[in-house]
Amino acid sequence: MKEKLTNERGQVGIGTLIVFIALVLVAAIAAGVLINTAGFLQTQAESTGQESTDQVSNNLEIVGASGTVDTSGNAGITDAKIQLTRTPGSDNVDLDEVSIEYIGDNGFANLISADSDQATENSDGTFAVTAIKADTDDNVITADSDRYQITVTTTDADTGDKLLSGESATLTLTTQDGAGREVALEVPSTLQDKNTVEL
Repeated sequence: MKEKLTNERGQVGIGTLIVFIALVLVAAIAAGVLINTAGFLQTQAESTGQESTDQVSNNLEIVGASGTVDTSGNAGITDAKIQLTRTPGSDNVDLDEVSIEYIGDNGFANLISADSDQATENSDGTFAVTAIKADTDDNVITADSDRYQITVTTTDADTGDKLLSGESATLTLTTQDGAGREVALEVPSTLQDKNTVEL
């Protein structure tokens, strides 16, 4: 009689052990899935955070703007020259990767750098990049002291017209990180006897 009770207790113990091991295995698998998911979400959050930081911090600062006056026929601006540098705390900004949306009284255009790899594929036109003061030979702003000039030909807009006296245009410069900088150009009311004017 005592032996029978002992055997029954052993069988109950083995069943409990099997159930316990099964629960441990299920918990381990679930924990592995949760850890993998948490790692993926953390990586994605870090990437998104870095991209958001770059979009805010890696931007351009406008130093000044001027225009080249063409007095033949109706006096107007044929070239807008934007002097710029990078914002304080910004990483390097590659001007060949910058795109410009031009919206003016004389038309609209999407422009890319003439030195970019996609320049020939852009139908609206290009802009030129010139180093005023730079530590490197490429079109990358690597220091806060670097100064570059972007020249936008206003006749690259769809109408092909000059930007006339009293007219205005807005240029939106977008960097490779997606940061945008807006430049408002206002042509003076009189352009007579002037070669260059401040915009």
